[in-house]
Amino acid sequence: MISEIYAVISGIVIMTIVLIINYRKKVTLLHAVLTALFILYITGVICVTLFPINYSDKVSPGFNIMIDKLKLIPFEVITKMFTQFGLFVSLVQVGGNILMTFPLGVMLPFVMPDRKKIFYPLCFLMFTFAIEATQFLLGYVLNTFYRTADIDDIILNFTGAMLGYLLYKIIPDKIKQKLK
Repeated sequence: MISEIYAVISGIVIMTIVLIINYRKKVTLLHAVLTALFILYITGVICVTLFPINYSDKVSPGFNIMIDKLKLIPFEVITKMFTQFGLFVSLVQVGGNILMTFPLGVMLPFVMPDRKKIFYPLCFLMFTFAIEATQFLLGYVLNTFYRTADIDDIILNFTGAMLGYLLYKIIPDKIKQKLK
């Protein structure tokens, strides 16, 4: 619980600094607020995906434990989830992974406008990969594997971000210009 509080406080401090910088750069208030909300969103994703960080000196991360916590076969975990936990739990898990990164797809182009088209999908992919890699590396370094690194999560998170980006693309240019 304390680590989440530190993450939120850090996010608020960073958000405040960005607001001050944007104010000095003469960025519109709407864009500055959107940037601050984006930082708060990223902080929230980090809190949900990485915290709490459990530490255990009793578990030795042998090779078998590491491999068990690294899921590299696409849709294997989702398929098992549907057969073991039923439709509702599985849909909540799948939907949660998609919804978690949906705001990333909408907000990133507003915060970082006028980039090449490939920039946003690459950012989405790097962001989702970074989450899974960090979960795995934290488990390895801290001798605890309380989460798995799962290719399904990368696929679902990327899908969510791309759906958000599609929503961004259909927003009228007039509205986009106001947020720059």
